[in-house]
Amino acid sequence: MAINKVSDSYKKHAVALVLGPFLKIIEAIFDLLIPLFMKAIIDLGNYLTPERIPNVLSKGLAYFIRLFGDLTGNRYLDDALIGGLIILSMGALGFGITMLCQYIAAKTAMEVGTEVRNSLFKKIMSLSLKEKNQIGNNKLLTIVNSDSYLLQQGVLIFIRLIVRAPFIVIGSLVISFILDYRIGFVFLAIVPVILLIIFFVMRKSSKEYLIIQSKLDDLSNKTTDTVSGSKIIRGFNKSEEENIHYEKKATSYKKKATFVGAITALINPLTFAVISIATICVTYFGGKSIAGSSDVGEMSLYASTLITEIAYLLQIFVTLMQLSNVILILTKSGASAKRVDEVLSLQPSIINDESKIHKDISLGNEIISFKNVSLSYIEGGNNTLDNLNFSLKKGESLGIIGPTGCGKSSIVSLIERNIDPTQGEILYKGVNLKDYSLSFLREDIGLVMQKSLLFKGTIKSNMLLAKEDASDEEIVSALKMAEAYEFVSKYEDDINHEVTERGQNYSGGQRQRLSIARALLKKPEVLILDDSTSALDLLTEKHVKDNISKNFKEITKIIVSQRVSSIKDCENIIVLIGGKINAIGSHDYLIKNCPIYKDIYESQTEKGASK
Repeated sequence: MAINKVSDSYKKHAVALVLGPFLKIIEAIFDLLIPLFMKAIIDLGNYLTPERIPNVLSKGLAYFIRLFGDLTGNRYLDDALIGGLIILSMGALGFGITMLCQYIAAKTAMEVGTEVRNSLFKKIMSLSLKEKNQIGNNKLLTIVNSDSYLLQQGVLIFIRLIVRAPFIVIGSLVISFILDYRIGFVFLAIVPVILLIIFFVMRKSSKEYLIIQSKLDDLSNKTTDTVSGSKIIRGFNKSEEENIHYEKKATSYKKKATFVGAITALINPLTFAVISIATICVTYFGGKSIAGSSDVGEMSLYASTLITEIAYLLQIFVTLMQLSNVILILTKSGASAKRVDEVLSLQPSIINDESKIHKDISLGNEIISFKNVSLSYIEGGNNTLDNLNFSLKKGESLGIIGPTGCGKSSIVSLIERNIDPTQGEILYKGVNLKDYSLSFLREDIGLVMQKSLLFKGTIKSNMLLAKEDASDEEIVSALKMAEAYEFVSKYEDDINHEVTERGQNYSGGQRQRLSIARALLKKPEVLILDDSTSALDLLTEKHVKDNISKNFKEITKIIVSQRVSSIKDCENIIVLIGGKINAIGSHDYLIKNCPIYKDIYESQTEKGASK
């Protein structure tokens, strides 16, 4: 189930988030009792009977030890054996509780991490191009991977140590007062000092973690750009410059991370210094009491108290070290939670309702109509498309041509409803595009982009994305229509041939033909070819177009291209300039009445080349 914010996942696992710390309290109680039992054993050896032990805690535990009676008949040995068995039992029980708590913590952390990642992925898939462009793909990738992991670690450390650490500190402080109020005041003095050290260090470093994650986003952006554009970088002999740019970003990230690491690293030595001073004070007061005692029993009592107090001092030291790590991880987790919530709180501009209408129309009826459509990717910014008006009937073909950046692909995004128009409306089969469910639209429309994307797997698995129950015969037929079976049939494993990541084991033309075959396999109502034959030679492109025209007569075709040869046979052609329609008409009409189209045509023919 998807969550709307990180806290929703915490609420779903409230039982584990309470039970885990509760188990840790039981474990902490055992840890606090063990030094006291050791003191009780020592005091019983000196005073022989519990009644004579002056310290109330030690006396109570001595009575408890004596409840188990005699084992060997030797009182000294019995007290040591029984006390040792009690300590051993508490250790074993504490170990079992710890393992149970560790399991609960690990399981809950993984479940929270999985829920957050699944919710992020679902949210990202629901976002339109506008929201994705606002955040950036690489930042989204960092949030899904890095920030969700830090959240997971936060849950893990919360269950394991968030209650145990302060419980041990407070418990040790209370027991130290009961044992010796002077040493108790030493404990009382050092705890606030250490907590202040941790507070100021964390306060300083917590502000830097969002900056660090932001720099990690930049580093991820640079890595992605460099890897995806490696051929271009090498082609322009810019490898050295790119190395320098990457090193600058990596160095900037390193400096910030090192700075924060240096600050947080101060916790251990500063805390150790405070604990060392406290140990000197405890030893001084304890030694002074021992030296000032004339009675052997009293001297032994002070000695056992000193040993116990030092044990609790060491517990405080270890616990506060853990607490600093807890706060450090929770600080990172808190910063990541803000970034995750930033994505989860985004409201997609395109709202899908699967209960909306499904509609079919007959051949010759109007299938797509743009009415005063304008589009701006940035609110209040300049329009990418401005006041477009055109229509297309079922079975017809429409060509769109224009210079780079004129808005051709934006028209495709609007028809696919990857983004909604800023103004105007788009009618599909006579009904506003927004009144259809997205699944119906995506089933109705087959899109092939210029940058054909194939997924890791096989040719067959990529084809089945269009129609999951397609037979091998249907797949082969679609491959033949796209002139792709020509090379697929040469593989020993035919349509089961491997496709590597992003289809890099195929040429650009092969990827385009496979992508066209995938779109044809679903037999869409509308086929959009967005400059998707740019890597094909003219003869292969002609064969593909002829196959589509002959075998898919009822399909409505929208062809976006830079080449006049790709669109000249369309019933209507839109000449798009600067996001506006400059002219609409057939090839012959535009040659006579549109100078811009005529110039484009002549520049791509022998007539233009001879000038």
